[in-house]
Amino acid sequence: MVNLQRITEAGSFRRIAVILMAIVAAVIMSGTSALDASAAAAKMTAPKLVAEKTYGSGDTHPYKKQTSTLKVNWKSVSGAKKYDVYIMGGQYKTWKKYKTVTTTSCTVTGLKRTTEYKFKVRAVSGNTYSAFSSVQTLKTARMDYDQAGWEAMCRIVYHEVGQINNSMWDKPIVYVADCVANRYVAAKYTNNKTWAPYYKKYTSVQQVIYNSGGFMSSAALTRDGATYSKVPSKVKLAVWGAVYGKTTYKNIKNDYNVYYWCNRSYKTTSSKIAYSFKIPWGYFNIWRSYWG
Repeated sequence: MVNLQRITEAGSFRRIAVILMAIVAAVIMSGTSALDASAAAAKMTAPKLVAEKTYGSGDTHPYKKQTSTLKVNWKSVSGAKKYDVYIMGGQYKTWKKYKTVTTTSCTVTGLKRTTEYKFKVRAVSGNTYSAFSSVQTLKTARMDYDQAGWEAMCRIVYHEVGQINNSMWDKPIVYVADCVANRYVAAKYTNNKTWAPYYKKYTSVQQVIYNSGGFMSSAALTRDGATYSKVPSKVKLAVWGAVYGKTTYKNIKNDYNVYYWCNRSYKTTSSKIAYSFKIPWGYFNIWRSYWG
């Protein structure tokens, strides 16, 4: 006679055994997955920061926010879930974690004007961290401008040096860039008593250039062939140096005292003229004189 109680007990044991095996398998698989993830994280390389983009782009220096904002960019790291961005400089006296992001860029705000900042980034996966990237140094600008303002500055510098692009004109190109940037900076950011009363009424650098009467209009520049597409790299570098307070083309230093560019000479004792140039209009011989 079949013992039904023993059959029932045997079935229960089998069911329990199957359940236990399933649990063990799940734990093993879970552990393996965790180990695999940990191994992948342990192999994460340090992020590689993308080189700074200077003129002609708002990628590193966002348009209209150049005095207070910088954007740090880097390449993605395999296995990374997020990235820690660290900053030092200005109000950050030591390295400080600024933000953790899940993208490959970070917009850093609330920075001081015309100030250098250092950045480094590390990849993160769970509790595992990569080594830090190399350090990238970026500087905020002396003035804010939009794309049209940037192009306007380059066009007027290109025009004021007679659209000459040879090495003889490297210093004048830098100084004309200083002239354009310095007037606007002095009025908008330093409240310079000479320029502020006049230029305070203009809300953008292109308004100063096109509408103030001190330079030329956009139409006049176009008529004379001074379009942005024709502006050479050395002019763009000079304007960049004037805006960011950096040494520019061929190590020629910017001069923050230059406010005038003119085609007539002044006495060197003038308090208003830091440099004066005699420039060639038409088909005259190319010559120049400057002092300071």
